[in-house]
Amino acid sequence: MHYLQIIRKLYNLPEADNHGYPESVLAALEERLQIRIPATLREYYLSLGANRQINDSFNRLTAFNEMGFSEDDHLVFYEENQGVVLWGLSKTELAAGNPPVYGTYDSARKDWFVDSDTTENFLLSMAWWNGALGGLTHTAFTDLEEDLTAKHIAAVTGNWQEQTGISHQLLRFFTNDYEDIIVFTTEQDGTVNGIYAGTNNEQRYHHILHTLHLEWCYRTDRDG
Repeated sequence: MHYLQIIRKLYNLPEADNHGYPESVLAALEERLQIRIPATLREYYLSLGANRQINDSFNRLTAFNEMGFSEDDHLVFYEENQGVVLWGLSKTELAAGNPPVYGTYDSARKDWFVDSDTTENFLLSMAWWNGALGGLTHTAFTDLEEDLTAKHIAAVTGNWQEQTGISHQLLRFFTNDYEDIIVFTTEQDGTVNGIYAGTNNEQRYHHILHTLHLEWCYRTDRDG
């Protein structure tokens, strides 16, 4: 399944619905920056780029009027919610249709690492991560020690399929049919230190709760 279809399925967005920016807006951005946006990112902007649940519920797709190049020529197009991390494309790789995405924690914005091997994988990982962090209607989160036992972790890995090769960040993604997403956050050594879950399907949400039997720090059905 194409990555845009995966995102649409998770967020329950019909294929016929457009959640993107007009071509004229992209053309104006390209004219200002004197570049051609890579095909994958361009396609994303035109189809899903204007959807705030996907692109602005935690980390955010950079607004067009804020987009530009870092001093070492990375086109910054995505930002961590507190602005600590930026993600961008190398200017030397813009001619590629689906180039790798680089991230930086460096305040001087000079030390960049490969976050995802392709733009598609990066955009998919952000849609999943933002969804689990509030972009989806039904979400839950825990970092309680009693929830992070081998038994509870096995309940996820034994019932949901891991989506590997998506990100080089300390995140692991799980889903079976793209109608829900479960995310592990991990330490450098792979130890799981948080479990996040999200879906727009209430029945699927209760299935997650029933299957995992966690205490949870937060659940939307307990909110308020």
